Amino acid sequence: MKIQHLSYAGKNSHTLTIDYYELPPGESLLVCGRNGSGKSLLAGIFTGDIEPDQGIVDLPPLVGFLGFALEDQILEQDRKMDCSEEMEGGIDWGRTAGEIVGDGPNRNGAIDLSGINNLLEKPFKILSTGEIRKVLMARALASGPDLLVLDAPYAGLDIQSRGQLTHIINTIIAQGTAVVLVDFYHPDLPRAIENMIYLENGKIALEGKRGAVVDSQEWADLNRHDISVPHHLPDCFTYDHLDPHLPFVQAKDISVAFNDNPVFSNLNWTFNPGENWHILGPNGCGKSTLLKLISGDSTKAYGQDLTLFGIKRGSGESIWDIKRHYGIVGAELHRDYRAGTTLLGVVVSGFFDTIGLYDTPTATQIAVAKQWIHLLGLGGREQKYFSTLSYGEQRLALIARAVVKLPLILILDEPCQGLDNINRARILALIDYISANSNTHILFVSHDPRDHLECLTHQLKIQDFTLTDPV
Repeated sequence: MKIQHLSYAGKNSHTLTIDYYELPPGESLLVCGRNGSGKSLLAGIFTGDIEPDQGIVDLPPLVGFLGFALEDQILEQDRKMDCSEEMEGGIDWGRTAGEIVGDGPNRNGAIDLSGINNLLEKPFKILSTGEIRKVLMARALASGPDLLVLDAPYAGLDIQSRGQLTHIINTIIAQGTAVVLVDFYHPDLPRAIENMIYLENGKIALEGKRGAVVDSQEWADLNRHDISVPHHLPDCFTYDHLDPHLPFVQAKDISVAFNDNPVFSNLNWTFNPGENWHILGPNGCGKSTLLKLISGDSTKAYGQDLTLFGIKRGSGESIWDIKRHYGIVGAELHRDYRAGTTLLGVVVSGFFDTIGLYDTPTATQIAVAKQWIHLLGLGGREQKYFSTLSYGEQRLALIARAVVKLPLILILDEPCQGLDNINRARILALIDYISANSNTHILFVSHDPRDHLECLTHQLKIQDFTLTDPV
């Protein structure tokens, strides 16, 4: 791989400029950097999805790709082909995982190596974030690429799957496939990749062998940070209409299946005031499904013995009666937030629980939204459109949207997905601060061992379609 005189300046503020970089034949590369540094731009240029303004990029003939951009393209295509209105039952489940993998010459080997035989008949759009990552890895490998570009491949994977992915990457490198892994640096990245570049503001700030780069003073300077939390929290909604002695959520013998595929069975769980829950379990066990049941985002709640805030689900309450209590961050919301809205509009929409802004906000709501934008390091970008932000910057915007009204319950489904190490530390500290200094309760899902919260009081473990006793 060779890059010469590369430059790209898109419609947004993100640019990329690389005068020269060459990767020796048969070797692989780590591309690291902070949110908005240009990592995904470079991955897009490698895969041909982004055309640079000028320069030469010499690559092997066949390039495979895994990344958020590909996931979005696949799901958008399924949305366009959706024929639910014409189908019996009113649901078009879309393409299966097996159809997404395709019929490449290395299909069988890719499926076996990725360990997705049990997913092939499942609809792609109902898979968990971690399961989607595994299917896209199989898709990338099925064509037998000379170069494999992996953009944030560990996002959403449980601990066992993270280890399996590292094994897969080490295996394909040993078999002669070059890998470019684009991610935020952490020590568990595959040791088979020794070369590294670190991007800062769209330029190569550091390059060399991995060990030498991360041990350098320049690396320490670039990754130094201080975590700040607000001196006070903005005013928020009150929930005086609720009986303080009733559980927020009471689920009795809840069972969920999609297209005859079980997710979990006989789930019993009570979520009381004063509790903050860490929801655990492997990829595909139903953690996100459970969160959507209680947030009002799943029709699977109807006909179940599910009580929210003292009212049995399906007894006449509106979706907005439910959503007023929540602030939500998750991969599905991130995928679905496609409204042509500015960063400020996205954050303000959290007051109204809408995707897009359709109500006129008050001056106070705008002022509070700007406080959160500044606190999360996005100050000065209020009028930039959400679609022009990097994936990590979009995730920060959605976190601000979730907390802007200091909700009674903050639902955090892999909230740090797509965040660099500094922003990850900032968000985790902020969640703990909010929990300690407001009436906000936490429901937290994360597989990443770096995502530690002091405020969590209880654990809910979902395993093999069943629920273990809460701890």
